[in-house]
Amino acid sequence: MPLFKWEDSGFYPCSGIESLLLTSLVKIGENNELLVNDPLRDLGRAIVLEEDPANPGKRSRLWNHKDSLNTLKRKKGTKRVQALCLKVDDSLDKCFKWEEFQSLSELRFLKLDNAYIRGDFTNLLSSLRWLDWRGCPETFEAMNLHLKKLMILDLSRSKVTHKWKGWSQIKMPQLKVLNLTGCHEMMKTPNFSGYPQLEMLILESCLELVSIDPSICVLRCLVCLNLKSCRNICELPTEMGNMVAPKELIIDGTSVQEIPKSIHRMKKLETLSASNCCSLTELPKSICDIEALLMHLLKNANSCKLPDSIGSLVKLKRLPLRDCRQIQKLPESIGKLGCSLVELDVSGTPISELPDSMRNLHLLRVLKMEHCPVRKFPIAICELSKLEEIHASHCTSLEGSIPHEIHNLQLPKILILRYSCVSRLPESIRLLNRLETLDLLLCNNLLTLPVLPPSLTCLRISSKKMSIIPDIQHLVELEELSFGDENPKELVVSPNPAFISTKQKSPWPVTFPKLRSLEFSHSQILNLRFEYGSACVPQLKKVFLSGSNLEEVSGLPSLLSILSIRACSSLTSLPTVENLSRLLKLELLNSAVKEIEGLEGLKSLESLVVSDCKIEYLDGLSELRSLKRLSLMDCDSLRLPDLSKLTMLRVLEIHQCRRIREIKGLGELTSLEKLDVNDCKAKDSSRVKRAQKSIAKRLRTSRLA
Repeated sequence: MPLFKWEDSGFYPCSGIESLLLTSLVKIGENNELLVNDPLRDLGRAIVLEEDPANPGKRSRLWNHKDSLNTLKRKKGTKRVQALCLKVDDSLDKCFKWEEFQSLSELRFLKLDNAYIRGDFTNLLSSLRWLDWRGCPETFEAMNLHLKKLMILDLSRSKVTHKWKGWSQIKMPQLKVLNLTGCHEMMKTPNFSGYPQLEMLILESCLELVSIDPSICVLRCLVCLNLKSCRNICELPTEMGNMVAPKELIIDGTSVQEIPKSIHRMKKLETLSASNCCSLTELPKSICDIEALLMHLLKNANSCKLPDSIGSLVKLKRLPLRDCRQIQKLPESIGKLGCSLVELDVSGTPISELPDSMRNLHLLRVLKMEHCPVRKFPIAICELSKLEEIHASHCTSLEGSIPHEIHNLQLPKILILRYSCVSRLPESIRLLNRLETLDLLLCNNLLTLPVLPPSLTCLRISSKKMSIIPDIQHLVELEELSFGDENPKELVVSPNPAFISTKQKSPWPVTFPKLRSLEFSHSQILNLRFEYGSACVPQLKKVFLSGSNLEEVSGLPSLLSILSIRACSSLTSLPTVENLSRLLKLELLNSAVKEIEGLEGLKSLESLVVSDCKIEYLDGLSELRSLKRLSLMDCDSLRLPDLSKLTMLRVLEIHQCRRIREIKGLGELTSLEKLDVNDCKAKDSSRVKRAQKSIAKRLRTSRLA
């Protein structure tokens, strides 16, 4: 429920909501909805249950369908009931008669999913403020339904059309919100003249909607019109410019070809969203006269061009132009938005150069230019003192050095350059003492790295040409590290103390105390050792190792929950995993490991995947009582122990393990839901066939239940 409606409902909770927000018991969602966390919801329900544990009809709120149904059908409702929820399915009587609501004189909220109502409702439901009638039938059988206090009507995913009798039969003079989302049979909107107080009209995903009734233009209070994904809407009423109240116009995913020139009369318009409007060719110049505009969203509007006078929108905060293929450059006037613009997204456009006037965007916080043919890092953005995020991934034409002047940025937290051709980072990058994320994955022209700022919490590095390994051991704040290269080569010993050589086999230490996730695939490092002092409690939960030259791994931390080893053709043995009592998932893929020592110690393991390995035995497998998934593929030398103790196992997959002739213990695996055995001799065994029949029978029984 939008926050501006609370007062209309007789509630004034602003100070209370503020307190709940501060304690994280509620939060405000992306669409301004109030989201309540589960503990607070459960507390509220417990309080309501105490109002009368034995008689639901004497409680203030009935959210349980069974309680609501019994209260109505047995006519046990009282004036204490203020909210009632029903969700009718095909197996129940869908029709509710007027007399069943007779005692509910104070009902304020009513949810009637997929239900019918029938009879004379004179003087009934007079206190109702919110009617949630999703799945409303196309026939209307109620009479004298005068909902004089109703403010919200939700008919989402219903079969109503503009001919539905309810439009004329239900009197709703105070209606403020009308939600018709997903009413797929509606080709034309109803006449809106009977709802003079309407503030929000939601027609989202009305896929067959072709036209909007001209009466929409008399809605003097309409604040929000949402036509998102109404794919057959090709034009907007030309009279829309006469509407003085709209603050939000959403036409994303429509076939609108032109926005009426009269839109400039909407002086209060704050948001114009026209993303994925593939037929929209251009915006009227008059749009730049709307000084109230805060957000102008044009993502994936392939044919749309930007007016040169965009700088006139002096209050514009967000300008997402992602995938607008016709926008080849930004107008110089964009620099006039220096006192308002906080986010600019030109990703996926043909823009190859940003204008010099960019230096005037003093409030800009987020700049996105991913998948752009930008050839040079714009030096102008080094003057943007408020800039926090720079996203330049997949800019394959971006070459050369990042400017030394980048140190002038005071607040950057995110710098993403992955899949670019950047060849050098400046020494001054160490001065960015608020930088948290640095992404240099597959920046294959990078030769070296300078000293990095110790504030980093996320670092991703890989380059084909990097001949020395940076010393990153001082990055004690790291929580996520992705570290690798591609072509194996002999390292060059660097005189710079910022680097270390791995020409010898000395172990590369992992000592980061806050690290939670490690992806490692560096061909130059042969020996990986996890080292933590006695005073340090490792936080590492996820480890992903790959690389054909990795020969040894030691000291795996005990708190690991995921361990994945892939394409390690030189790694013939693992350290014992016996101490990994919290490990949930273990993957061993395309590697030379022949044995998993200490397997029986993985008491929490839920998923074990072994593929294309030379492993012969899985000693300890039968002790993994928590195992839910076991996948064994392309392991020609593997033998299986008895599986009868794996009573939690749900998925068992065995492919191309030719040495497995029998699978013992299948009969005891009563939780098994999937048994897939192929390209091995066990496939045709009687045990497998009996187990597959048993699984099929259990699944049929559970579906019927």
